[in-house]
Amino acid sequence: MAITRRQFIAAGGAAGILLSTPLVAGTTAARVELVSAARAIALGENQRLQITDHGRQAQWYRNGSTISLDTGAPHETRIVAAALDGDNAVLLDRSQRRLSWFRPDGSQARHIDLTDLQEPADFVLNGDHALIADVHGHRLMRLHLRNESRVWLQSDRPLNGPASLAKTAERVTLLTLGDRRLHHFTLTGDSLGSEVSTLTMPSGLTAVNDQLLIMDRCQKQLCWADRATPVLALPQTSAQQLAHLSWQPGSNLLISV
Repeated sequence: MAITRRQFIAAGGAAGILLSTPLVAGTTAARVELVSAARAIALGENQRLQITDHGRQAQWYRNGSTISLDTGAPHETRIVAAALDGDNAVLLDRSQRRLSWFRPDGSQARHIDLTDLQEPADFVLNGDHALIADVHGHRLMRLHLRNESRVWLQSDRPLNGPASLAKTAERVTLLTLGDRRLHHFTLTGDSLGSEVSTLTMPSGLTAVNDQLLIMDRCQKQLCWADRATPVLALPQTSAQQLAHLSWQPGSNLLISV
């Protein structure tokens, strides 16, 4: 059955299905999963990274196995984001300012130091490049993953606290916390302009079936970026506990609480 409107079907407020038009319901349903006491990052293909102990411990759930990833300096580590690069998991360490690649057996393959960033907060991969948000440096970097060359991207407005990135098939969107703006870029890093979010306290975003979904910490809800109507009411907890949301094809929509 084709879905003509975006809709959410909730089950007790803790799980459900998120659907996106005009796709077919049977193949595009994104199940919602609340994850407590950990930051859960969807990697796609039924894989995820689960981060505990304030970012010091990272476990990669892959093909029914649990792989502990060792960054080598647990007291100096704060993992905040991750993505798949082929068969390898790529982790962003906010404290050490580093991208690290891990093989499926848990061994580290390589790393790139990001010492020219003040506090990297999130990243997305696109081919041979990564876009990395520097929340305290108020900058967005485009990093070539092979030769490690770096370019600073510009938007139509200054980047005031860039904190969360999401990629669709056609563009990358950056959320800046200081002014609640959504900055849009082509996949190659050219600016497409920006807009002010209608949400009270947007704190994170992800792309679900090529539609941008935003978490509003203050109102404790999820909304599509192009409308303020909530699609999911989040648990009635403190705003600080609504930490993260993440989705990739083949994964649940993971909401860390």
